[in-house]
Amino acid sequence: MKGIITTILVAASLLALPGMAAQSKLIERGWVKVDENHAELEHAGRSYALDTYIVMFQQPYYIHVRSKDKQPLEAAELVEMAGEYIKPRGCTQPLERRSDLDRSSADNSELVLGFQC
Repeated sequence: MKGIITTILVAASLLALPGMAAQSKLIERGWVKVDENHAELEHAGRSYALDTYIVMFQQPYYIHVRSKDKQPLEAAELVEMAGEYIKPRGCTQPLERRSDLDRSSADNSELVLGFQC
């Protein structure tokens, strides 16, 4: 019994490590980051970091957009940039906007924009 409790405590502490957790509260546990899609872009005089997440065997792309200056973002202003970013990285069909998948942080310094293609 003591060995089982020790194993559970070790496993729980490993899962709690900062490197093991998602860096953003916007990212769901089941999403898979597509590392090769990372990009740092300039748009309208601001710098952004973009990453793509998928759910295995599902269509949508979740594009995580972060402003480098930590200032609030406006989703409507970033849709075109995010769409152009994802097209060459995985679209085999016409791009479709999925605003029902959008999310934003409390301070709007990061967004998740939904697309399907």
